[in-house]
Amino acid sequence: MRAGPVLERSAWAGYTSQAEEDTMTRKTLSFDAVSILQIVVGLFLFTLGLIGIADWSSEASQFGRGLTRLIGGSNNPVNVVIAIVQLAAGVIVFGALFIAVRSRLIYWLTVVIAILWIVEIVIGFFAQGLFEPDFIIWLNRLAADVIILAALWLINRKYA
Repeated sequence: MRAGPVLERSAWAGYTSQAEEDTMTRKTLSFDAVSILQIVVGLFLFTLGLIGIADWSSEASQFGRGLTRLIGGSNNPVNVVIAIVQLAAGVIVFGALFIAVRSRLIYWLTVVIAILWIVEIVIGFFAQGLFEPDFIIWLNRLAADVIILAALWLINRKYA
């Protein structure tokens, strides 16, 4: 019988204990439906963040912010902060497939991303624009955001 922890050869060509290996994600090139979904959601969040940043710096947005300041309003950077968070979330979700990262870290990061997505749904669909511009369009957009939330949940369960 051995006195210390059992060491095995891992996917990273190093030696790790069983406890370390249980908390690490093995990187293999086998893709299942959840992995494909993870790629799509990562790309969606990344491009959504890019669009938000590009919209923030567009001439029309700069003109609108200038008019708001002219009449005494504040320059609210919340949209650009949300866009940066979305871009980072896309990188994390997409990159987790290809980079050896602790499973618990990805698990908790996807929990945080999902919570932020829920907050965005609540604010965007219920607190600000209930049934706007009309019920069918509102319901369609809500359904699309709930699909992304469900995909984040599936990705999260992969790393649980």
